[in-house]
Amino acid sequence: MKLRPKHTILRQRGSALIEVAVAYGTLATVALLTLKAAVNTTSSQAWTVKQSMSDAYLTRETALASRVPFDDVTSDGSLWALYPNVTTSTVEIGKLPGGAPVIAELHRTRIPDSNNLASAGGTGTNNTNPGGTEAWKLQSLLVYSIGQKEYVKTRTALRIR
Repeated sequence: MKLRPKHTILRQRGSALIEVAVAYGTLATVALLTLKAAVNTTSSQAWTVKQSMSDAYLTRETALASRVPFDDVTSDGSLWALYPNVTTSTVEIGKLPGGAPVIAELHRTRIPDSNNLASAGGTGTNNTNPGGTEAWKLQSLLVYSIGQKEYVKTRTALRIR
């Protein structure tokens, strides 16, 4: 009879070891799932932040296109090259948390309206354009990358005088 109680005690010690191992495994699994969820959340936030930065930069670009003096828009030294030429520059559109810069390429071009007079880059005549008005489309394209994907956003401002 004395063997029975000792056997029961040994069985309980072994089951405690198994319970601790299962609890440790469960804890490790929950920790890994939590870590994966945190990484997924952070990566989607970076995408959102870069989209917001690019939108803000293009809003600034549209404001610039609207306020540049018209003579500067049509001059040879214009920020917007005459179509089909394109002015390309590398710009910093912002910084990520931690200070990492977000770099993009900005492409600019200006397109004359077809009804502009010949002196303003169009094919219009005094009959089709008696007022001699000029219209130009100022187009800005922003090309940036998030991870392995490349994105393009564009804004066009119409200037008329």
